[in-house]
Amino acid sequence: MNQQRIERVKGVEKITERGANIAKESQIQCQRRLDEQQARLQQLTEYLQEYAAGIGFASGGQAKAFALQNYRAFMGRIEETIAHQKEVVAQVEAELLACKQAAAEANSQHRSVEKLRGRFENERNRMQNKQEQAVNDAHAAQHRHNPLDV
Repeated sequence: MNQQRIERVKGVEKITERGANIAKESQIQCQRRLDEQQARLQQLTEYLQEYAAGIGFASGGQAKAFALQNYRAFMGRIEETIAHQKEVVAQVEAELLACKQAAAEANSQHRSVEKLRGRFENERNRMQNKQEQAVNDAHAAQHRHNPLDV
């Protein structure tokens, strides 16, 4: 009876272990995506700063006015892209948080099943030890009553 319970729990333990591993891999992939998106945001921000620092406009001339207009339009598009990228980063951060929570839950379930299997195995071992002790006690009692019977 106890061995059957242990075998059933071992099957569940394998399933929960697989689930915990899948959840952990998902968390790693989410972290990787977040790192990539944050790097992209950093690149865009640096590009904006470099572009803004590299352009200087002196007053005067129609060509300068046209260049300023193009500059402002381009800067507006970069800023929109940066704002969008910040939204993407926030979304991936939320996904990572969900992945971490799922991984923690799956890991907790796996540890619980491991503990349950351990308790069942300890109970089985105690019962086996009790049975062995009973056999040894019966054998010792028999030798006490009949010491010449070897």
